[in-house]
Amino acid sequence: MRILFVTTEHPGNLYGGLGTFTREYVRELRKYADVKCVYFHLQDTPLPEPDLTVDYVIAPEHIFEAFSPEARILEVASSFRSQLEPILKSFRPDVIHCNDRQTYLPFRFEKNVFYSSHLIFTDLLTSNTMNDLYFQEVKVERCALENAGVVGAYSDFSAKSVLKVAGGHCSPVVLPLGLKVEKFYSNKRKNRKDGILNVSYFGRFEDVQKGVNDFIFAVNQLGPKFKERNKVRYHLYGKGFLDPSLNLSLFEKPQFLEGNELYDAYADADIVVMPSRYEPFGLTGLEAMASGALLLVTGGLGMDMYAEPGRNCLRLPNNPHEMATTIRDAVLDYDKYSLLQDNAVSTAREWTWERCVKSHLYIYRQIAQNRISQISSAYRMEEREVLDSYRKSNDVEKIHCAEMERISASCILEQIHDDISKKKILVITGNYEPEDVYFGKNVRFISVLNDSKEGIAVRLECLPFKNDEFDEVVVAGAWETVLDPCGALMELERISKSSVLVLYKRGQPYSWQTFQMENERDWKLINNSKWTCDFKNSINLGETVPYGAVIYKHSRHKEEVVNENFA
Repeated sequence: MRILFVTTEHPGNLYGGLGTFTREYVRELRKYADVKCVYFHLQDTPLPEPDLTVDYVIAPEHIFEAFSPEARILEVASSFRSQLEPILKSFRPDVIHCNDRQTYLPFRFEKNVFYSSHLIFTDLLTSNTMNDLYFQEVKVERCALENAGVVGAYSDFSAKSVLKVAGGHCSPVVLPLGLKVEKFYSNKRKNRKDGILNVSYFGRFEDVQKGVNDFIFAVNQLGPKFKERNKVRYHLYGKGFLDPSLNLSLFEKPQFLEGNELYDAYADADIVVMPSRYEPFGLTGLEAMASGALLLVTGGLGMDMYAEPGRNCLRLPNNPHEMATTIRDAVLDYDKYSLLQDNAVSTAREWTWERCVKSHLYIYRQIAQNRISQISSAYRMEEREVLDSYRKSNDVEKIHCAEMERISASCILEQIHDDISKKKILVITGNYEPEDVYFGKNVRFISVLNDSKEGIAVRLECLPFKNDEFDEVVVAGAWETVLDPCGALMELERISKSSVLVLYKRGQPYSWQTFQMENERDWKLINNSKWTCDFKNSINLGETVPYGAVIYKHSRHKEEVVNENFA
């Protein structure tokens, strides 16, 4: 697969999420695909040379005398496009990945564009700061969100912002980011021997989004006696402007750190306070977890993708008074939170660049195969709501669901045991995933309620398999999550050579269930293909299993009897 990756953030920019993303992502992506990285140079500085990450460096040529913001933006886009033409003709990319809004316009009329939205522009602004140039930037961003083939976001919070800006005219796919976990380590046991407790803030010195002033106010509220009595050191690591009126007498000197010095600071941080008011993802929190720090983090933002209060972090209130109380309790009870810190390290280890790249490849392949409509159907925002409903449901319901899926799948596969060695079978479940290869190498299980190894949930409306890849497909516990029944059935029939067996929940629905289909007419209505529909009111799974069944059989096999034991 050929990927053209386009960015305006140079990978040499160590401070900043987009530079890190460009550098680490492109390097990992090159292990799996043919990649050309293009850097658009928009700064008034000398052009950097191509390097190990960047293949082409392009700067706009100003020929037309443009004065209005619209004219300048369009002239830059036109200049970039003309310089890109030779690259596009020779490389012929399967997918064009535009990594921020200023990269999109040169590819406005390409159909194979993946647009990654790391930071919604309007979230950074208030009406008081809007001017003519900013209004044009908003228009460019909205154009990208509404017209790109696929939009990728990196948290549920960010995806909601995307939908707000785009007016619901896109289906953002939520994908995982990555982290170089091996760079992070811990000195915390050494600190505790010395009786020192380091409470640290990492990030830009900015209050509207980052809430750094709230942290400073909270520390000052705790006062010098609390600091001395508990041997606490307060640190501010970052870059930016701190209001001279702020009282920093309780803090060590603010510092900006990069490279190994930054990793050392994380290693020494016992508690990391992240008081953000706006974060599309919040990589700082994940870095704190990777270093084994006790993370105090605000909720309802991008950090919710990895931060689970009570399991791997503590919830931080968003006002200075309550924040001071939380910090105080974390300091006094620090030694009681070792389990949370261990869980935090385990969580961070899952967020690898390999997983990040593989999740993007999952989407790239659909784009390259002209399956953008299937992605839009499968990954609209309602899909995240289904997953959220499942995650918030009680454990008893989840366990019961998984057990019913296990019993159902086992019974079906036992009934066709003689055929398993001769056929390739796919079993799609809700949340049941066998831990071993008990069913044999010809049987594959996937879950639609748990993220795959690639970090993205598989959806029935957009299955990552080839046409006729399986002899038979069995659905047990997954149909209850569909958003588009017709599209889901078409996908199931597409990947199966002969038959599709769907087990559907009867009676009391699951709390996350989207459709309740128990009528034969419903199942026949959604089948618009040449497959025949054989509705079963009962199935031999035992009296305790609340499933009915429907079999879709390809017309080329209509004379064959498909698994008599199903009836």
